Amino acid sequence: MNHCYLFIGPSGSGKTSLAEKAFALEQKVISYTTRMPRSGEEEGRDYYFVSKKIFKQMIVNDRFAEYDVYDEHFYGIAKDTLREALEAGDCYDPITTTGFINLHRLFGDQMVPIWINISKETMIARLEKRASAEDLERRLAIFQEDQKSLERLKKFPNLIEIDGEASLNEMLFQLRQALA
Repeated sequence: MNHCYLFIGPSGSGKTSLAEKAFALEQKVISYTTRMPRSGEEEGRDYYFVSKKIFKQMIVNDRFAEYDVYDEHFYGIAKDTLREALEAGDCYDPITTTGFINLHRLFGDQMVPIWINISKETMIARLEKRASAEDLERRLAIFQEDQKSLERLKKFPNLIEIDGEASLNEMLFQLRQALA
């Protein structure tokens, strides 16, 4: 049975960096989002960037296996995209806790949650490098909710917890140990 490894954690936790180091790019499930591309992100490689109008139409047309709002932007995984990825082999995607829970309802234990835990101080230090003061303030407010998410995830026996305070190579080692 193929699995989809879903990386979950606060902004700045290293979800995307760890996922990209652990898996080949072609294993990524490309999600849809309504946020603007960040520097270096590419359409169809990192996300499918769409307007809120298009995203909402996709919801109406029941195209998503899951979708969620995070930091005022919509994110979602299309049903056909995820099915194709699972048929091809193991896959991965950074996601929210709610997104994971919704996917788990549809796909069961094929969905594997990987929680990246960091302190508020580490999040601030990492985000100061890439976020505006306003954006940082918003993400700090979200941080408390993110921490509550871990408690929800602990109900799933296949949860993998990673110490996000570690270096990227150490995080990768933790992940490989957990998957061995």
